[in-house]
Amino acid sequence: MKVGVIHAPGDLRLDEVPPPKAGAGDIVIKVAAAGICGTDLHFRHLGPRFDRPMPLGHEFAGEVIEAGPQVTSFKIGDRVAYNSNNSPADMGRGGECGGFSHYVVLREVDGHVRSLCKVPDTVSLEHAALVEPMSVGAHAVNRADPKPGESIAVFGVGPIGLAIVMALRLRGIEDIVAFDLSQLRRDRAVALGVRAAFDPRERPPSQVLGELRGHRARWGVPLPITDLYFEASGAPGLLSQITEFCCMQSRIVTVALHRQPVTLDGTRIMSKEISIIGSQGYPTEFPQVMREIAVGEVNPEMMITHRFPFSRFLEAFETANDANQAAKVLLTFD
Repeated sequence: MKVGVIHAPGDLRLDEVPPPKAGAGDIVIKVAAAGICGTDLHFRHLGPRFDRPMPLGHEFAGEVIEAGPQVTSFKIGDRVAYNSNNSPADMGRGGECGGFSHYVVLREVDGHVRSLCKVPDTVSLEHAALVEPMSVGAHAVNRADPKPGESIAVFGVGPIGLAIVMALRLRGIEDIVAFDLSQLRRDRAVALGVRAAFDPRERPPSQVLGELRGHRARWGVPLPITDLYFEASGAPGLLSQITEFCCMQSRIVTVALHRQPVTLDGTRIMSKEISIIGSQGYPTEFPQVMREIAVGEVNPEMMITHRFPFSRFLEAFETANDANQAAKVLLTFD
């Protein structure tokens, strides 16, 4: 079978490997759908985590087709989605889960049942593959704990930013303003219910937010009113810019990957009592988001801009890497 593997920075291949076999405590999943994540694009740029080729793919769902005789938690025919946040690194092939492949073996699953979530009948396997990025957005919102009536700005409405918007709207938050360089992604954010979406190259975000919400003075300096910021873009210098123009006691949630260190003014953070909140992964949100999809409270379809068969794996990566033409790119498997 084929598996997507990163060999070196920029060297992404479809390698030929033998199909996996289940040991006594293992299961084999036939993959039905897998999403291309920003982390996958990040590793494509940086290369493998260790000094050996690394299989990619952690947003996937499929069906259990083989179970070892000692497995009691799952059975053949179960529809499952992979929860990488609660999975030990050695459960999959080669130290990584390798979801960009026709089959995935997960080791000793009874000891790690939280690494998989069973998929309700009302949820398609394509949508189940997107519970992972939606859970990242849900966790970022849970970390901020916004209240109805608060004003929000979301920087970067790629898949994670769109997931943040969905989680905010589910909480009843209405005053959301989005910023992104991509018209396609801004349009998706508007369709999901943001108040407005802007290209930050056309007008400074501080100006836009001040015009929409007014200003609150600090030491005689007018600052645009916004209670909560989500930084989901990873744009160089943006985090520092937000701390410069934000109001007193603003909260800033950073959920983006940054390829370079970020420099912040500690005096500014102290004097304006700014809260900077890190958000990574989804320690508890995966089952919550699966339930929300099952009952129709959120719709993963709004994130998907492209579907590619796995045979067009490399083309799918090129598309996913272009924010002007893509949000979430989904791979499907025969």
